[in-house]
Amino acid sequence: MTVVRWVVTALVVAGTIAWTYPDLLAGLAGALVGLLLELTLAQAGLALGAVLFGLRVTHVIIGIGSELKSWTRTHQRIVLRTLPVLATIGITGLKPGVRRRTVLTGAFAILLGAVVAAATWLATGAAFGKGLALAATACFLLQLVPVEKPGHTSLGWFVFGLPKLTGRRLGELEARPQVVAGMDAYHRGDIDEAERIHEELVRDHPDLLTVVGLKVVTACARERYLEALQTVVGLSRRQDLGTRELAFVMATTAAVAAAAVEAGQFPADVGLETAKSMLANAYEAGYPKHRSNGVLAVIALIEGDTAKARQLAGYAAESSENALDRADELITIARAWMADGNNAKARELTAEATALAGWSPRVAATRARLEIS
Repeated sequence: MTVVRWVVTALVVAGTIAWTYPDLLAGLAGALVGLLLELTLAQAGLALGAVLFGLRVTHVIIGIGSELKSWTRTHQRIVLRTLPVLATIGITGLKPGVRRRTVLTGAFAILLGAVVAAATWLATGAAFGKGLALAATACFLLQLVPVEKPGHTSLGWFVFGLPKLTGRRLGELEARPQVVAGMDAYHRGDIDEAERIHEELVRDHPDLLTVVGLKVVTACARERYLEALQTVVGLSRRQDLGTRELAFVMATTAAVAAAAVEAGQFPADVGLETAKSMLANAYEAGYPKHRSNGVLAVIALIEGDTAKARQLAGYAAESSENALDRADELITIARAWMADGNNAKARELTAEATALAGWSPRVAATRARLEIS
């Protein structure tokens, strides 16, 4: 699919140059705007469709670059970056009929993209408009190709791939409202409720990845990292997982292994080697490297590289998709400052983390250490 994108990009550039010569700069500027317009519309369409058809928007990240302003709630995070171009939207199911609702959401996003792509052809009287129309149309058509990878799901997959799901993967989708209820309880710190929901789910859906995932996060919340590690390692041996699912499993294994080492429940040499090898395997399976910044920050902290830990955790905090994730990254930064003897900085970060997820064992332990000091 990457090769296809490069080929389409080359064709759009060549077509724009040929069509707009000698006014090349205006044509290429129009092509850039057309590309950004369609990419942004795809995410906007998903967000609007989610609202219309009963899905939850979990996060909205607008722009690229460093974080300018953010709004974080337990189940939703909105981030505005310094260059407000492009956007990333996360959606999940809240009500029964998740597949139907998701397909409708994808179809709505495609309809919105099609209308705008068609409208750009009204501007082809100028070189800028020609580039705009070519790029917007090409980008729209490319998004119709069904693609599902660890870091990217196309609009075409929502409409053409999702209706074909059967078996366990369909079960994962349809069980999502109950799983989300369990994860909601976990994110607000009601671990008893999260475990109760897991017990209900496991009776009917013992093999679903999302159900096992709920067990892993609740075990970590109880600081039973070895139990969580054994659970997630068991998933990697399953034969029914696709490449995308394995990528997430391996990335989760790395995160839990690093957490177990930090908590003193797993030997550092074995645990860190496990975490690093699992991340390498996840990358090979297509897992986006930027999503592992938080785990790499914990590894750097354990290894004593506090500057690297602060840098990586800072990146992860800025791209975090929920309150608990951001709190966890802030605690990594706080612990790195503590290791360097700067408890004042650590207290500032821990105060923010406490406001986001004060129930988290990692947040609570760091706060307690700072109070004693």
